[in-house]
Amino acid sequence: MGVQESATLGEHLRIGVLDNDACALECIVRMVRSCARGFRRPVDVWSTTFPTEALMLCADATRPTDILLVDMALNGVTGPQLAPEILKRSPSTRLIGLTSYDPQTYAESARQAGIAPLLDKATLARTLAPAIAQAARRRDGTDGDGGVAAADAADIAPRAMAAAMPDSGMLTPQETRIVALSLGSLNAKQIAARLNISADTVFSHRRNIRRKLGVKTWYEALDRCRALHIV
Repeated sequence: MGVQESATLGEHLRIGVLDNDACALECIVRMVRSCARGFRRPVDVWSTTFPTEALMLCADATRPTDILLVDMALNGVTGPQLAPEILKRSPSTRLIGLTSYDPQTYAESARQAGIAPLLDKATLARTLAPAIAQAARRRDGTDGDGGVAAADAADIAPRAMAAAMPDSGMLTPQETRIVALSLGSLNAKQIAARLNISADTVFSHRRNIRRKLGVKTWYEALDRCRALHIV
């Protein structure tokens, strides 16, 4: 699986992996380390199941993250919704998307958010190493195939922000619970009783969720959550 990578010998490459499935995360990290054996520079790898921690690590100016592998379906937020925040804090980070679902589900939103390429987890054994090598070349501004150079990275964040949902589209834990219970066919009064809150509070959360997802009705919000695998 190793791919020779043409970066300058001796320069460290820092790669992050964000996936809310701990087992998948461990497997992907192993694959990244295996890919790294074919590179001509040292590779540091960090991993997390928490989007907030990924944001913090990417924003660390003392140890910049060159490449972030990000799962498309995280807890309460999708990869395309998280990408603008990452690029806002670390414009030079290259983003590679991962999904275990049909890549077409996220293809357009990933592209608009600055995530490229988008890889199917089922084919990572043959696609991951070339993708990392290409991202490294683009990060260094040495991509000769017309790809985006590092100097253009600052332009991606504003475009990605414009493509993102309002408030970055991130659902709070309580909002995620309400979506999950609604998908389980519970009505507002039943959800209120389950969460020990008032029905008015449930409706307030629903309004916030609709706003974040950019839809008008609650049924549209649930359909959007199903399509994006938010819960």
